[in-house]
Amino acid sequence: MKFFPYKPRKYQEEIMEKIMESLEKKRNLIMEAPAGLGKTISSLVPCLSFASENEMGLIYLNRTNSQQEQAINELKKISEKMDLRAVSIQGRRNMCLLIESLDFLGTKNITNEEVAYICSARKKRSIEALRGKEKENTCIFFENFLRSDKKMGYEVVSAEELLEYGREYEICAYELNKLIARKADVVIAPYIYIFDDFLREKFITWYSHPFEETILIIDEAHNLPNFCREILSSSISYKTMKLALKEAKEFSVRDGDVINLIEIIIKIFEGMGKKIKFSENNDALLEENQMEEELEKNGMDIKFMEEIAKKMITYGEIIADFKESKNILPRSFIRSVGNFFSRWSMLNEKWVKVIEKLENNIKIEAYCLDPSITSSILNSFYCSIHMSGTLQPLEEYKNSIGIDADMVIYPSPFPSQNRKIFYIDDVTTKYYMEEEMIEKIKNYIEKICNSIQKNTLILFPSYAIMERFLEKKFSLKNIYVERKGERQEKIMEKLNKFKKKGGIFLSVMGGRLSEGIDFPSEQLEIVIIVGIPYPPPSAKQYALQKYYDKKFGDGWKYAMEAQAIRKIMQSIGRLIRKEDDKGIAIIMDKRARRFRSYFKMERAKNIVYEIKNFFRIS
Repeated sequence: MKFFPYKPRKYQEEIMEKIMESLEKKRNLIMEAPAGLGKTISSLVPCLSFASENEMGLIYLNRTNSQQEQAINELKKISEKMDLRAVSIQGRRNMCLLIESLDFLGTKNITNEEVAYICSARKKRSIEALRGKEKENTCIFFENFLRSDKKMGYEVVSAEELLEYGREYEICAYELNKLIARKADVVIAPYIYIFDDFLREKFITWYSHPFEETILIIDEAHNLPNFCREILSSSISYKTMKLALKEAKEFSVRDGDVINLIEIIIKIFEGMGKKIKFSENNDALLEENQMEEELEKNGMDIKFMEEIAKKMITYGEIIADFKESKNILPRSFIRSVGNFFSRWSMLNEKWVKVIEKLENNIKIEAYCLDPSITSSILNSFYCSIHMSGTLQPLEEYKNSIGIDADMVIYPSPFPSQNRKIFYIDDVTTKYYMEEEMIEKIKNYIEKICNSIQKNTLILFPSYAIMERFLEKKFSLKNIYVERKGERQEKIMEKLNKFKKKGGIFLSVMGGRLSEGIDFPSEQLEIVIIVGIPYPPPSAKQYALQKYYDKKFGDGWKYAMEAQAIRKIMQSIGRLIRKEDDKGIAIIMDKRARRFRSYFKMERAKNIVYEIKNFFRIS
């Protein structure tokens, strides 16, 4: 590949050839390639080469904004070898300079939808102001963008660079982002731009290629099924209902049907809260027609409810318009209630209705069980490349998202003797742990950490289990703990101290430390995995397992096992990021042996001796 900017490492040429083969055959590809192999550059080069030759577009998706930096850096390297225009895009909430400057809004409490609402209203007023009409509450950044003839001198530009440029010249960075994306060969975007219906329709209006002439790369694809479930789910709470009623009175909504519906649903919520038998997790599945039956008891049917809900959306828009014009956050609880209930009858067997008891509140959620609903979006592209370091079991991933695809797994490019995985077979976190079992696992941890002075990451299945161990008071030095709900800045502060000074860091699997953060060289040498990170029991998890039992005949594998395997692999993946890294992982649970087909591991006989021996000979 003539545009490859480095000397190819092991397996990179094979990856590029496989991707090129998929592109030529117009086949989707699902690819697992371990950390350190160079997936980003190895996917971009063949896709860019093919897109350039065939006058196609390329979209590279990440789950979060923070993951865009690596792709931008690689594209800057490629641009030294070929003419290339590329840009990363982010949502208005991250790009809006006006929101930063509006004291009454703040940036923590505002939703993406509310930012879009403010942006749209102020842009309209700004256009009218530029035409000579007197207008208040316009957007100076948008007006400056329309007046400006400044052009950025970059061929490959990140959203952060655009934001910096926007601040310097006081022009709208978001509009600049869109303008550059129209001319770009590659657009890097968060998942939401493609899988959210509203944002996708907006994106299409300023993207330069039809999707059937666009290659789609999905990075960290193991996140995609759950992301799609979440984006297709919606919820409403008892507190929101009460606020909607208050809002209706405050803004003099005199429509009796609207007031009546809100009061009926509040009454239904209160009744369900009292009579439903909630699980230990304070949740339960609603019976299929339970809401319909409750409405009928109160003299209303679903069809009429949905008609009123649509009226509520209209009232909510009027209220939001009024609030925005008065510099008040354009939030309407009436609109939220209308949006939720207007689609109730459209929910089929691919959704389940869950009720959850919260502190002084009750929530009803329409939870999507089947992410393959989004397969029509994926199939609208020329083809899609799905890649991750942790995609196994690949068949489960392919079936879950509902596409036809070739599948390939690449081994680690690093020496196998640099990493070892042990499991301890006389402990487990299965079911509710007795004090004796907690003590036994705690003793293993203390024995390892006090005998071997290496930077160690200890990962638990959940915060609740981690807290039970912390109550026992570890006899360990230099402990750092990631607490539930802790601010990102605080976690990073602890992490930087851990990397510099050394010690033991306690966190959870699937958390911020087990995925997405690199620990090069001696910054991390031991990972201790306490238990198997199966999803915790819940009404949603039960429904998911039941659904996949019916659809594929193996609900346990689809709803439980696949999730656990990926979390374990992500955790182990923290150890080795480059060729001379060395590390050892210890899984403290006898159930680990069932995963031996996914990664090579040994049963520990004398774990302290085996760890010392590993570091002595590796």
